[in-house]
Amino acid sequence: MKYRNAAERLPPQLLQELQKHAPGEMLYVPKTQRKAWGEGTGARSLYAKRNAEIRGQFRSGQDISTLCDAHFLSDETVRKIIYTKGETTMSTNEFDYSNYFWQNELVRIRHARPDDWKYHDKKIDSDERFYSDGTQEVPTDEAKTRERWENYIKTNEGNDKWICLAVETLDGEFIASGNIHGIDERNGTFGLFVGGEERYAVAALRLMLDYCFNERRLNKCSTYFYEGDTYYMPAFEKLGFKKEGVKRQEIFHKGRYLDEIHYGLLAEEFNKKK
Repeated sequence: MKYRNAAERLPPQLLQELQKHAPGEMLYVPKTQRKAWGEGTGARSLYAKRNAEIRGQFRSGQDISTLCDAHFLSDETVRKIIYTKGETTMSTNEFDYSNYFWQNELVRIRHARPDDWKYHDKKIDSDERFYSDGTQEVPTDEAKTRERWENYIKTNEGNDKWICLAVETLDGEFIASGNIHGIDERNGTFGLFVGGEERYAVAALRLMLDYCFNERRLNKCSTYFYEGDTYYMPAFEKLGFKKEGVKRQEIFHKGRYLDEIHYGLLAEEFNKKK
């Protein structure tokens, strides 16, 4: 630090007052307010822009290993950027949704995240859970629910045969989880699932089917429901899924056996109706 003569820098009155307290001494005069790290060099804004880009790419479906390679960062660093509290919610200034493929007039679809566990079971009652998973679960707690969901996301991370998704309103409110599963590229078949209110489910299913049929070049979507399902089956029927067969008394629930009803939809049928 360069030495400066106080007589050249300070007004006479202030210099006389200073000489009363520290005559002949060398003093350091601190700044009134220090800049935050990186503000002087621009590094702070540069890293903020990079982190926003990483979160945006993750939300649009890129897996963590791809992000590590693209940004030359470690797995731990990328996870910290994505999952640090306060960093997982993006503002509209960070990501441009004006030409976003996974969006229509009603919903937006993004890749599911580990922190979605807190929404996953919020609006699902026991009967709805049964028709979703085909089982009546025993009581659980918050910690087990979180662990189960995070393991589900981690197991399927980067898997292009089983894609974990989340459905939101255009304002970013979580509606339901969903997935595209069992993708068979050779035979052009796949299955999918999404929950939520029927109008949102139909809108989300249209986006998912459009991707599978018109981006992945798959040919047929197959799925099944259990007899008495009023939660999920109506949305698929509204999209033109056709009943293809019944497995009689395939599953046991509430003291009686229920049929398993199989549905299918072809790419040509979807595109014709679209």
